Amino acid sequence: MRFFTNSSGQIRAGWRLAIWFAIIFAILSARAAITRAVQPRERAFLDPIRLILDDSFTAIPVLIATLIMMRIERRTWRDYYWPTRDLFSAAFWKGLLWGLLAISLDIGLIAAFGGYRIAGVATTGAALLRFTVLWIAASMAIGIVEEFFFRAYQLRTLADGIGFWPAAILNSLAFGALHYFQKPYERWEDWASVSLLGLFLCLTVRRTGTLAFAIGWHAAFDWGAIFLWSGRNAGEFATGRLLNTTWSGGYRLTGGMLGPEASWMMGIVILLLFAAFAARHRTSKAASKDKTHSAA
Repeated sequence: MRFFTNSSGQIRAGWRLAIWFAIIFAILSARAAITRAVQPRERAFLDPIRLILDDSFTAIPVLIATLIMMRIERRTWRDYYWPTRDLFSAAFWKGLLWGLLAISLDIGLIAAFGGYRIAGVATTGAALLRFTVLWIAASMAIGIVEEFFFRAYQLRTLADGIGFWPAAILNSLAFGALHYFQKPYERWEDWASVSLLGLFLCLTVRRTGTLAFAIGWHAAFDWGAIFLWSGRNAGEFATGRLLNTTWSGGYRLTGGMLGPEASWMMGIVILLLFAAFAARHRTSKAASKDKTHSAA
């Protein structure tokens, strides 16, 4: 039995994570049929309604799997860094600000080297109001669901088994890999950028003890990149984007078909994010949580 349990008699972290993934993938096996029934026509990749529906269908099995494992492990949502009472706390709004500033700095650096120009407004009138609301909703869905999937149960359980920072590195590499293998036109720059951004979000969890900042940051960064500054992602411009934009120069500057997060300018932004956040948040509030049930 020691193969399955640790010295405290609890299921080892690796087996707990395997059970969690098994529950998720078992439920997702029916997703294609459900999606066809609810969303009979194919939508563009950067259609906000498609993103909201996709994230909703992803959230359901992750929620169920986490609830089951929470009962088995006798833990609470907050043990998995989930902000049950303070999702919209000051940390969330700070995350929104940092995320919007991060993508704006990235776009600003690209523009400074001649790679980005606004050619006009793409959406006006009632359609602008509609798509502004839809893109806020879609960006929030992305921020909540991706953080819930990667940096809640998954990160905490990996940390139980191998320690927080090794877990954060593996988690972030997987986060980058998901983007790399699921989207067209991918290059190594996007994998590296997304993985490093994932590692930065792990740092925010470690220092704040909650996902509130990460959720706000993630939502604002995507909203700014896709809707506000109207960059490409996976070779597409967003349906209902705010601006008509032109991008000139090599893919190292602009990100090419992958959009501004794959620009080499993003490397500068990431370095500044790590330095600024670490300087402002010097203590780790999540450390006490990770000591509990920490044996593999």
